[in-house]
Amino acid sequence: MSVLAVAHPHATYPRPVLLRPVPDSPPEQQLDDDQAPVTVTISIAGGAGGRERVLAALRELVDAAGATAAVELGGAEAGSRPGGAAEIRLDPRARTAFRGGRLLELSRLEYDLLLFLARHPRQVFSRAQLLTHVWGHRHTTNRTVDVHVSRLRTKLDDPELITTVYGLGYRLADDAPIVVVER
Repeated sequence: MSVLAVAHPHATYPRPVLLRPVPDSPPEQQLDDDQAPVTVTISIAGGAGGRERVLAALRELVDAAGATAAVELGGAEAGSRPGGAAEIRLDPRARTAFRGGRLLELSRLEYDLLLFLARHPRQVFSRAQLLTHVWGHRHTTNRTVDVHVSRLRTKLDDPELITTVYGLGYRLADDAPIVVVER
């Protein structure tokens, strides 16, 4: 999850009560009135309880800052699918897959299958097409594709990410939160 806080440098904010005092910045480091707002992005990892405590503390700071400050939630909460699944990031050069900052342990074929579907969104592929494009041959049975799709769904912890199109094959869900990082 990422939290975005925006504050305007020319606005005056009452100082929040801090455990230890923070010194004022020297005059040469103070902001001019014509500068853009200050944006702070904080990534929070860990359990939901820790995130909620951090968000509560941020909201208190924003409340103390006044009406011109705001907190916007992004990342896993705001940009996720209805099931709450975090974004999946695929890096083809490093052959890594991350979901919500956590490394996914995918086999070579599972990774290749997910990458192929991510690079061809909204397209339905038959089992024979997947065997040709992902496996590189058609010398195995169509059941091989079914088994790998099933294992991939389990490892992704999202059975609806790869959709079965009955009588045709498989496709990536329209709202699949997958990003392929091309460098």
